[in-house]
Amino acid sequence: MIQLTVGNLQVDWGKNRGFTDHSAFFQTSDVTLVPYYYVVEGSDYVDEAGEMQWKIRVEYREGLSKPLLEVKDRIELLGHTIDQCHLEFIYLANQNGFDAEVFEFEALKKALSSVDVSSLAITVSQGDEDFGEFFREQVFPKLGMKLPEGETRRVLWSAAEGMENLSSHSVLRLLAENPAAATLPVIWAYKDVEEGGWAARDEFVHHLQASERFLIVTEGSSDAAILKHALRILRPHIADFFDFVDMEEGYPFSGTGNLYKFVQGLISISIQNNIVVLFDNDAEGLFSFNRCSQLNVPANMRILKLPDLDEFRSFQTIGPSGQHRLDINGKAAALECYLQLDENACVRWSSFNSSLSAYQGALINKDRYKNNFLDQRSRTIGYDYRKIEAVLNMIFQACVKMKELQVRLA
Repeated sequence: MIQLTVGNLQVDWGKNRGFTDHSAFFQTSDVTLVPYYYVVEGSDYVDEAGEMQWKIRVEYREGLSKPLLEVKDRIELLGHTIDQCHLEFIYLANQNGFDAEVFEFEALKKALSSVDVSSLAITVSQGDEDFGEFFREQVFPKLGMKLPEGETRRVLWSAAEGMENLSSHSVLRLLAENPAAATLPVIWAYKDVEEGGWAARDEFVHHLQASERFLIVTEGSSDAAILKHALRILRPHIADFFDFVDMEEGYPFSGTGNLYKFVQGLISISIQNNIVVLFDNDAEGLFSFNRCSQLNVPANMRILKLPDLDEFRSFQTIGPSGQHRLDINGKAAALECYLQLDENACVRWSSFNSSLSAYQGALINKDRYKNNFLDQRSRTIGYDYRKIEAVLNMIFQACVKMKELQVRLA
């Protein structure tokens, strides 16, 4: 047997070669010792409720484990959002004949956000359990559905039959809204299937497929280095979803003009990878962002610009007319400005962009701010990550929307 669980709740199970691939929920670094539960032979007995029970033996063996809160972000990057859960729910309602206006998705979402998953008893899979059983016993009573007399059993069983087919993506994504469940481990216990000779270890422990990852293209190698490092120390649980252009032999797309031409080239060859193009929030970046936004951008590509921030609306600048506090959004906010700056941070105005009727500026001593960030080996107490977090959040949401659309069209 092979099982996917969150806490003591079995979300999915399989046997021999008959199992669903959940490897994308995890990273190769998530391999650890996890509990496996086995029935003790000859230990069956009847409990006080008249139910047959068995004594359980626990062994710790290799498996994959990751907190549900982190798995949630990976599920979103695979395109399975709350909206996608809702669409799946409607589909199952139509397939299984339960009224989605009587048993509503919002009611299911609310119930799963409050059910006490940690209180469930440990179960040993015999190959016949499913989320439908958990739904009947734990979730349905929380729905508070007011049904006509004699209708409860019919509605319960038709709804539970539909919930048996609710995907693991949806079950985990909805449970992640539950504060008590979000900290529980999601465990994929695959060792028995591997040792039984039904599958090799690399079918469970491997890197993401190319179709599941995103290629981030920026204006220069400095931006790519900052973003890659930010993901490593601030979002390590999803960092493997993002690739960057190889910088070993020199960055090939330095400058906004070259990047615009690169985007044109990618569109012309119908590139199949998921691409995110990120421009700076300065005069040149804004100009090229607007040009690229007018292209016929395919569904697997997103054109982004660093976000406008309130912190940049009154920023110290220096130019021919002296020092002034000005708004640098769309004029001089390169990626280094989104790192922690000090009280001496200042932008120097340089060339004038006639197309935008705006001066282009650059942060003075930007390499010092960049190197200070890149020297960090982990999240550092006291460092202000709020601006770079805003950049990561923007990229994350863009990638989620891209994959969500692809899943919906599949």
